[in-house]
Amino acid sequence: MHDIWNPWHGCRKVAEGCLNCYMYVLDRQRGMDGSNIFRTQNFYYPLQRNRDGSFKIKSGELIRVCMTSDFFLPEADPWRAEAFSLMAQRPDVIFYLLTKRARRMLKCLPREYPADFPNLSFNVSAENNEAARRRLPYLLELPCAHKGVMCAPLTNAA
Repeated sequence: MHDIWNPWHGCRKVAEGCLNCYMYVLDRQRGMDGSNIFRTQNFYYPLQRNRDGSFKIKSGELIRVCMTSDFFLPEADPWRAEAFSLMAQRPDVIFYLLTKRARRMLKCLPREYPADFPNLSFNVSAENNEAARRRLPYLLELPCAHKGVMCAPLTNAA
């Protein structure tokens, strides 16, 4: 795993697993409001190059996307198509997308992307059994090659 790419920052709490979100804690420590959603200066990170012309993100690496937000956040709708375009330009890198907004995944997929989204790993977080029951059906309907579930942050609910 190489790094994290946060094309946008900030989020809205939508689930029990959001209750103690680390991003909100870190933002509060920095005097920021975690619910303030904005496109970051690092938006084009997947295409950034070193002085020798090589990509900063090496071929074959796994990049976790939107670890200070949610890739399928409605407020990010204006930026998502361009983010997908950047990922398509790096078919040699695996982009790990994690969401609690599973119901939005299918409708947010770009039409112009290689079949099965070969370099994207679509993942839902499931903080408890109820969240898994709600989110997994949406994950299973995606026409993509790589899918996963992150069981975190775990809670005591049913």
